[in-house]
Amino acid sequence: MPFICENVECRAVLARGQVRLSRDDEAWCFYCPDCNARNELNNIGAPGGPVELVQPERSGPPHKVIATARPLEDGRYAAQLRVQRALGIKGTYAVEEHWEQLGVFLNAQEAIAHANSFAAELLKA
Repeated sequence: MPFICENVECRAVLARGQVRLSRDDEAWCFYCPDCNARNELNNIGAPGGPVELVQPERSGPPHKVIATARPLEDGRYAAQLRVQRALGIKGTYAVEEHWEQLGVFLNAQEAIAHANSFAAELLKA
């Protein structure tokens, strides 16, 4: 079974021979040879036996979400959002979706929180 880079901008599908397995801070991982992203691995081997590493199962595909706050002339902030949905097929992503103004807020933290909340609801479907 191949390893798949979980960096949403990479998603390289890698044969086991293409990655160098390592252990850091008591956790197994590999670094993607294409983008150098750290990818977690689980040891499912029997205690005291040989190490058998697999990638953890994720509850859903790794979507790329970027929530930002754009300052407005009146001192308020517009909530902005970019979402790149991961498709069910490994290594494949849909076209990126943009929202330039999801709402206007008094501070940047509220705008970003609103954009993240909107993204969470959007990706539930």
